[in-house]
Amino acid sequence: MGFFHALFGKAPERASQVTFSLESAGHTYTDGNVGLTATTLTITPEDRRVAVIGLNGAGKTTLLKLLDGALAATTGSVRIQAGDDTLDPAVKRDRKRVEDIVGRVRREEIPESYYRAATILEAIEEPLKRHKVPEAERQAIIGNLFAHFGMNPVAHQPASALDGEKRHLLAIASALSFSPAAIVADEPTKGLDEVGSAHVAKALFGYDKPVIFATHDVDLIQRPQYDITRTLVVDDHHIVFDGAPAEAAAFYNDLIRRRYEEAKQLGNA
Repeated sequence: MGFFHALFGKAPERASQVTFSLESAGHTYTDGNVGLTATTLTITPEDRRVAVIGLNGAGKTTLLKLLDGALAATTGSVRIQAGDDTLDPAVKRDRKRVEDIVGRVRREEIPESYYRAATILEAIEEPLKRHKVPEAERQAIIGNLFAHFGMNPVAHQPASALDGEKRHLLAIASALSFSPAAIVADEPTKGLDEVGSAHVAKALFGYDKPVIFATHDVDLIQRPQYDITRTLVVDDHHIVFDGAPAEAAAFYNDLIRRRYEEAKQLGNA
């Protein structure tokens, strides 16, 4: 029955698949800056690997935060379909369930509590203990994650001792510790060199979970071993392209050239 039996008295069905739906959804921040204009978008379980690319400030992060429930839409609506349940991240009752269903990765950011733990093993185990996950189940979860992400050699080190690559990997492992149905990752390889980026990408995409992720690495999204199935290009706070990675990369490169030419003309004006 697992830890959900301990929490709720009976084991609810865990969502194994999730569909994200934005219906004219957008977000304007309290300072008046537009993060994303009204956007209609559906991402289904068949979209196993979805990349989001765009220039800095284009709206990628806002889009991801609408998808994973970290931000509420200020216009339109966001719905997350998990099994027979349709969840609205803007509704408090649904928000906690969304947090369980969708794992969030923010670059190499790990929970602040991880830095207070003596070791990363204790850090990732403590939330599972608080949720009354039985010891055998905890050990199985952590053992699987640490083996997959190559964390066993540093399991007894504090988080502060980890290098950038290991912090990125730990951030992903942390997001996966409660077995979400999907992962939403904001630039999961940012700041890493080519080797470190490849290690993190291989581990992230090699785990059997759908991934929606933002990146500036146009080469990465086209590598066949990562099996990116769909790419969204975001520009000026809305989606301007939705299609295959190679076509998206060509569109994006042309967009960058146009932006450069526009900036050059303004500079010469």
